[in-house]
Amino acid sequence: MVFIVVLLKTRFTNFILEVIIKVTSEHMTSVKKNSRTPAAGKIKILVVDDHPIVLDGLAELLNQEKDLVVTARAGNAAQAIKAVKKQRFDLAVIDMLLKNTTGIQVTKKIKAICPNIVVLIFSMSDEPSYIKQAFEVGARGYITKDELSERIIDAIKQVLEGKIYLSKRLAKKFSKHELNES
Repeated sequence: MVFIVVLLKTRFTNFILEVIIKVTSEHMTSVKKNSRTPAAGKIKILVVDDHPIVLDGLAELLNQEKDLVVTARAGNAAQAIKAVKKQRFDLAVIDMLLKNTTGIQVTKKIKAICPNIVVLIFSMSDEPSYIKQAFEVGARGYITKDELSERIIDAIKQVLEGKIYLSKRLAKKFSKHELNES
């Protein structure tokens, strides 16, 4: 009889422990859903540039905006692709001239993984062929690194609204018709 009582106590204890674990797990899930992480409700951005100072400076600039957050940085194409496979981004800001590849190739690859990601090319180059190719592979904007800091914020907001962004200086090289055909 003692054996049975111990067995019943053990089963009851296990049952209570299972209930406690389940309730705690449900509570923690609820807390996670309701808590505001730094990225919650913000536009999630991937920044891709092979120059650490540009990568860090751009991330810092973007993180100062109340509705933007850089959730990943990539110094090369492989890191960018890995990041896109790992998490969801609303926007990727990609350097055109990376070591061993171009922003065009990176854009193609990440758009193949995540077709809805918005891409803004951020480059030192104002070469018309790069600009045209960037739009052909799905970039929504192209801005040069010699623009004012405020311009990149404007460019980001414009492309996120579904518009095309090209600085006034670069736009002189193209007609809107040419870019809309891309």
